[in-house]
Amino acid sequence: MTVGSAADRPLFLLPGDPLRPRRIDPHFAAEAAAAQAAGAATAVLDHEALLAGDDERAVVRVPRDAGPLWYRGWMLPAERYAALATALSARGCRLLTSPDAYRTAHELPGWYATFKALTPRSAWLPCPPGRTPGKAELARLAEQFGGRPLVVKDWVKSRKHEWAEAAYVPDAADTARLAAVVERFVTLQEDSLTGGVVLRAFESFDAAGEARVWWVDGEPVLVGAHPDTPRLRPVPDLARVADAVRELGRRFVTTDVVRRSDGAWRVVEVGDGQVSGLPEGADAGPLFEALVAVGAGFPLTLTAGRVALRALLPTAAAQVADGEPAGYDWVDGTPPRSTSAGAEIALREAIAAGLKRPGWSGYVLTDAEAGTALGSIGFHGPPDAEGRVEIGYDLSPSARGAGWATAAVRLLTGWAAERPEVRTVCAVTEPENAPSQRVLARAGFRFAGERDGLRAYEMRTRAAAVAADGRSEGPA
Repeated sequence: MTVGSAADRPLFLLPGDPLRPRRIDPHFAAEAAAAQAAGAATAVLDHEALLAGDDERAVVRVPRDAGPLWYRGWMLPAERYAALATALSARGCRLLTSPDAYRTAHELPGWYATFKALTPRSAWLPCPPGRTPGKAELARLAEQFGGRPLVVKDWVKSRKHEWAEAAYVPDAADTARLAAVVERFVTLQEDSLTGGVVLRAFESFDAAGEARVWWVDGEPVLVGAHPDTPRLRPVPDLARVADAVRELGRRFVTTDVVRRSDGAWRVVEVGDGQVSGLPEGADAGPLFEALVAVGAGFPLTLTAGRVALRALLPTAAAQVADGEPAGYDWVDGTPPRSTSAGAEIALREAIAAGLKRPGWSGYVLTDAEAGTALGSIGFHGPPDAEGRVEIGYDLSPSARGAGWATAAVRLLTGWAAERPEVRTVCAVTEPENAPSQRVLARAGFRFAGERDGLRAYEMRTRAAAVAADGRSEGPA
């Protein structure tokens, strides 16, 4: 398998059009285009067949042995998602979100303990669809809320559009009112009631609206409007939310965050990212670029000590190529000129090759604590047939001379050295660039001679050593 080929990348599975089952549902057409623009292929799921329990027919249009998959589509009950995973496994495919991970992020009891300090107080009663808990059960559950207002929902959804009749309880101690609202909620949910009944403390939020944040491997790759309020775009403080998302440990999730009237940012919902809705007209490009990269096995962030390397994905790379900050706080205000030039060259090469190369491209070098962007480092493409991969790096003038480049080179080459397809990591410098040569020497590179008027440096990897040992011990 050639590194950087389509076989390296995850497949995106999207629902088919009920009227034309071979085609992707028009609701997800823009997302299919975003996946394809990021270099991935798509396949069609028969969503109706899956819900009906015909799992084999549901996945009949998924290529066999397609490898890792992301699902992006309509919400699925956890047991139907598990059935989808089994059906795909039988075809040699693997969902990148396991059934257990899906349930954890999709249903409130799975994520509540992790986000307890950041979300309204909640308590729940398991019950099947159509069975309303008794007044005594509800009264006992509501005791912990005192006389506070409550919101009623199930483990996944509320009925906030029927606020007065099926969602809001002004006084938790008013058992008659509580029972009436819960009964109406259960009735309206019908067979779609998930898990049981949840009571949540009502909190007052400001009018700025909710933001939906999309997290991939613990990184917020897209922050935008909530689908219910697409014109409201608050900019949330995500520091504490990020800690909770990483503690949850699920690869692809969303958080709906809103500012409480006292100024605190609160998480009102967590969801599995595969079934969370994008607001109409949202640019899904950065999200799908991130999903393609991590699905192909590449990190969005590499961190060691004070250094964090953050993947420069195509949308952001295009902005950096134009000299724009691309969302980063650059130590000197804008990206260094050579960083912009490098991003432009990498994009041009990717377009000329007709493919995207997740991972084997650039990273923004940042101060892990402050978040300040200090420069860039990256690969000049994937490893060649002999397992050689070349790196380059650049620092903003204000960041030079403080050891940042050495730390970044060690971090990136350490990651590359663990890849089985990499045998040698290479770098070249101008003969007069003594500081860069010292960086490479400190990072463990050895001088390998002159090449086209440049000084070449190399570091052999463990895979190369193992291969050499194998050759020396093999038949003569």
